[in-house]
Amino acid sequence: MTLGRMSGETWADNTKETALSIILIGAGPMAIAYAKALQHMGHSFQCLGRGSESAARFLRETGVAAGTGPLEQQLQSVEIHGAMVIVAVSINQLAPVCQMLLQKEPRGVLVEKPGGVDLRQMAELAAQDMGGRIRVAYNRRFFKSTQAARQIIADDGGAQSVHFEFTELPDRLAALGVHPPEVLANLPYANSSHVFDMAFFLGQANGDLSDVSIAGAERQGGLVWHPDGARFASCGTIGERALYSCMADWQSGGNWSVEITTSKRRLRLKPLETLTEQLRETFAVQPIALPEEPKDIKPGLHDMLVDFMENGGAQLPTMRQQVARMGVFAKMLRREH
Repeated sequence: MTLGRMSGETWADNTKETALSIILIGAGPMAIAYAKALQHMGHSFQCLGRGSESAARFLRETGVAAGTGPLEQQLQSVEIHGAMVIVAVSINQLAPVCQMLLQKEPRGVLVEKPGGVDLRQMAELAAQDMGGRIRVAYNRRFFKSTQAARQIIADDGGAQSVHFEFTELPDRLAALGVHPPEVLANLPYANSSHVFDMAFFLGQANGDLSDVSIAGAERQGGLVWHPDGARFASCGTIGERALYSCMADWQSGGNWSVEITTSKRRLRLKPLETLTEQLRETFAVQPIALPEEPKDIKPGLHDMLVDFMENGGAQLPTMRQQVARMGVFAKMLRREH
């Protein structure tokens, strides 16, 4: 299906107007969030789901009918070549679906994080995506708080230190019963990597974190579904420019948060959608006013989709970068991988 037209030059060519074919794969809650963002932007799209129940819910929420049945069969009747494809399926299906898509040469693929259920799947997908068509969807990079903090950090001359916390809620996750064991066992990649990604994005680390050096990493405890640990602490450097530290205690209270220091201030994103500052030589903490997100759109999705469709996801990691980055995260967690 050839869809709505966008004005302006794009990452793919220098024409003033380019027709985009947009295909959304998946019909679950995240796919619905993407659909609403696309509709807010004025884009049409085609949705390929699987089950009839999720397709019915997708239709109720978006007014768009989603395909059902085996995805391989649906892909035979859709023109993937040259299309912009968004993959929002279950975590353990992300890599297999992307592998099918790459054979059909899409213009670009935006895949939900982390891109695969574990490092092995991510590495296999990265090896297939030598052309760098895939970008991993970390929408928190596009929070208004993140973008404002990033500009302030640049204006101040860069980050001096980074601290982040990635506490999870294991009892709630286990009670939901929606994640298979292999996803729960790799939860840091599937969920905690959101805050890990934001921290090093704001800390101005290289895209593949090749400038991050780990001075120490410790873990304690464990959960039935995550025996690798339940309490984590790590520290190190980002090149010769900044220090980092992180911690998480999945067996206590906590939250996701990121703190960045510059030569002029300390910035806090806690919760991540908000931004406060504490100026040097002061104790007062002041909120920083932020632009509003589009109403009823999941935060960060609108601007992330603009980056993907107009710039090929220039502000997002490739799969090869993602494998390197998750390898660093694994070392912080002292996991075998």
